[in-house]
Amino acid sequence: MMRLFFTFFAVCIANARKQDVIEMNMQDIPVEIDDSTSLTLPKQFSFAAYYGDHMVLQKAPQRAVIWGYNPYTDVFIDVSVDKQTVQALVNSKGLWRVILDPVEGPGPYNITARGSEGEITLTDVLFGDVWLCSGQSNMQFSVSQGFNASEEIKDADNFPKIRLFTVNQVSSKTPWSDLDAANSIKQPWSVASSSSVGGGAWNYFSAVCWLYGKYLYQKLGYPIGLLNTCWGGTPVEAWSSPDALAKCGLESGTMTSDQLVEPIYGRMSSYRNYGGPQTAVILWNAMINPLLNMTIYGAIWYQGENNARKPTTYNCTFPSMISDWRAKFHASHGQNDPSFPFGFVMLGANIPNMSDFSGFPDIRWHQTADFGFVPNKKMENVFMANAMDLPDFLSPYGPIHPRDKQDVARRLVNASLAVAYHQKDISYQAPLPSGFKVDTATSRLEIVYNNGTEVLQLRNSVGFEICCSYDDKKICNGHAWWLPASVVSKTLSSVTVTTASCGPQNVAGIRYAWRLSPCTFKDCSLYSFKSSLPASPFQFTSASFHKDGSYTINNNIPYPLEG
Repeated sequence: MMRLFFTFFAVCIANARKQDVIEMNMQDIPVEIDDSTSLTLPKQFSFAAYYGDHMVLQKAPQRAVIWGYNPYTDVFIDVSVDKQTVQALVNSKGLWRVILDPVEGPGPYNITARGSEGEITLTDVLFGDVWLCSGQSNMQFSVSQGFNASEEIKDADNFPKIRLFTVNQVSSKTPWSDLDAANSIKQPWSVASSSSVGGGAWNYFSAVCWLYGKYLYQKLGYPIGLLNTCWGGTPVEAWSSPDALAKCGLESGTMTSDQLVEPIYGRMSSYRNYGGPQTAVILWNAMINPLLNMTIYGAIWYQGENNARKPTTYNCTFPSMISDWRAKFHASHGQNDPSFPFGFVMLGANIPNMSDFSGFPDIRWHQTADFGFVPNKKMENVFMANAMDLPDFLSPYGPIHPRDKQDVARRLVNASLAVAYHQKDISYQAPLPSGFKVDTATSRLEIVYNNGTEVLQLRNSVGFEICCSYDDKKICNGHAWWLPASVVSKTLSSVTVTTASCGPQNVAGIRYAWRLSPCTFKDCSLYSFKSSLPASPFQFTSASFHKDGSYTINNNIPYPLEG
């Protein structure tokens, strides 16, 4: 009788333990694959398709996630790494997932999963920071196409603790949960080397992604995993989920043609790289959604050229995409920071016509959600690299694809160290206008930077313009036009321009660097003396600009474009 009692007690304990594991793991199961996709659950015991030897998993304090498949349900899988073993229960769909305890040491480690079907092992796994790189052609632009390509490719052999992964260019009308569709992985996890970095034009590896990871590794000194998923000639809407688009009043799959057509000056088909899909959501479904179960540190982004023809919604769609990515990466398993760091490249120059102001200036402003800088109230924990002064008008891939990705990556890393890694005493912000002083008697308008604390470097006197309004409303509209305003004087923290060409009573706005190509290489008008970063473009309009006085810019609110 006593033996029967203990047997019954043991069974109860086992069932209770099993139920606890079920409850812990049910919320961690990857999103179910839609039956309409080409994906099928593997029959064999395996890791998810984008796990592999040589990969980097996110280090402490975050917790890495490992998941996979099993042919039998309601059985346990034990996953071991270093001195820890974590158990998962295979759910009714044949899926299992574990969340490891935080791993601080870089490794390398072997990670073994054991079950009734045997054991499988990932070898040479490092723990460090995992960064996702995405966007269109300037992110796809490979190391082999950039300046100093042969030296950069050879140098990659010196960074074996950087690991690379490239998603193939695939699209889907429905969300995928894994990259196990045919040809959905272009480059499995690879140790950085001349062969894994030098994969050829438009192939692998992304120059901006690689250089960002390389420079970051040189600063941090521990492993970096770079997960590249990009496609040239694609709009931001293609990388956005239906939820992100809905916040901007847009529906997935119903974008207007002029929003989703590569501008004439940017068509990559002219440079042997055809534009990608133009339909909303389909790249989110196939190239971002499958990665949600990974733990990442942050993301960087180089895109916007494709939206330049009709940029008006970008001030909503881009911030909305960032917020949505963060929310969905966090919701997938709770280990991703709900406000993980996100960096982007402010669009560079393009054609050598310095008088063209179509498309790109508006996009640059909208990239900051109309604040003119990041991070800001709408884009918190966001950083950027301004590339507008890095033109390459003789690029064999077209001037829209400048070969100098080194300066872009250095600026990104500099901002990343300050924003994403909270390192102190790093000058990463460009000079920001904080106020104006109007003197109608002398036809002068003074622009004050950083409340008088920024030491400015003036490289030339062009780039500023004033809006001349000739209606009673004194606003920039169809009855106004922009005229050059030369710099007539400079102090440590301000520049003064003349308004004489307009007549001080008609001034309704001022802007800076508002051109498709604002300047030649590193020769825009205004830079920070300390950091040598270019002042970002801006456009401010006000009915008060024709009145004497001092005016403050409120950096807590956006400034939507007029006209």
